[in-house]
Amino acid sequence: MKKNITILENTIFSTNTARLKLTQALIEYGYNVTILSTGPKKEMELARSKGFKVLDVGASNTNILDILKYIKNIRSGLIKTKPDIVLTFTMRPAIWGNLITHFLRLPTITNISGIGPLADSESFAYRVARLLYKFVLKKTALIFFQNRDDFDYFIKKKFVKPSQAVIIPGSGVDYEHYSPQVQNRNDGKFVFLFISRLIKDKGILEYVDAAKALKELDSNVVCQVLGPYYSQNLKENIITEIQVMQWLDNGIVKYLGAADDVRPFMAEADCIVLPSYREGMSNVLLEAASMQKPSITTNVPGCNDIVQHGVNGYLCNVKDSIDLKQKMQQMISLSASEREEMGVKAREMVIKKFAKKIVIDAYITAINRF
Repeated sequence: MKKNITILENTIFSTNTARLKLTQALIEYGYNVTILSTGPKKEMELARSKGFKVLDVGASNTNILDILKYIKNIRSGLIKTKPDIVLTFTMRPAIWGNLITHFLRLPTITNISGIGPLADSESFAYRVARLLYKFVLKKTALIFFQNRDDFDYFIKKKFVKPSQAVIIPGSGVDYEHYSPQVQNRNDGKFVFLFISRLIKDKGILEYVDAAKALKELDSNVVCQVLGPYYSQNLKENIITEIQVMQWLDNGIVKYLGAADDVRPFMAEADCIVLPSYREGMSNVLLEAASMQKPSITTNVPGCNDIVQHGVNGYLCNVKDSIDLKQKMQQMISLSASEREEMGVKAREMVIKKFAKKIVIDAYITAINRF
């Protein structure tokens, strides 16, 4: 008899991108999979067009009524799908999902795909999150961590026991899908590309500041931004359309919108930039490396696991637009063959350490324990 697996995901966009191969693999292995998530109608329909069963459970931020509605929707979804195993990803599903699966006595595998400002922020929301983590993961069957720093933090805070925790290489990367492509552009410009949801924690403000400084020095530099607006975050962390329009009006960056497939944009860029404040394991950097592109990122967990300074890219100081600008200048000063060599080393590294198959095998092994 088929096992029922219910996946609780913060946004369906992640199902269609980072978790696509894992979800497909679970179905191919014969599991009956349902996804509880939310997102724009277009993204929900895209997931269904891939053959996925999807239930919209909405979202929540810090409003207590929204949280209660979200919890109710998750509970109803789990009762309806009758899972043998539940998989959760990201903070809200990890907290509220595990709270509900504990009371419903459902075995749960949780993926801590990045803790963001959890360790340091004194905002009310993150202080509550730290408090809740002390309780909600106690009965979780297995917790996957994407880097050693997050693993150590949760162990130190006694959010989880060492016997519950395993480190996996992020979400992994499909290096055949994200393969090197020929760059068709021949305009003499040097193109930097920032890819992320438009939130401040990803370092977009530092990128814009660095881009402004670079544009004043070199008119041949083009700084692009690719990614969706994202409202499922704290208000103080959100980038608004008004801000982006101001950047465009001032000629600082070019906004490319959002895309289901980032590969054509990566192929035409000379370097990928992600000055994130912290990651679980950056999918953008993994995909860039797989496509044989050098990257510039911050010297923080989930980024410095992928980029080795001077080998396959450059590391800059976190929240430091001046240092970021300097690293971008260093990248420009390299010859095309030197950047190409960085890209080659980047791809060799992801194939060896971050292949998607490693992550899928870890999930299949864990699921077969139940």
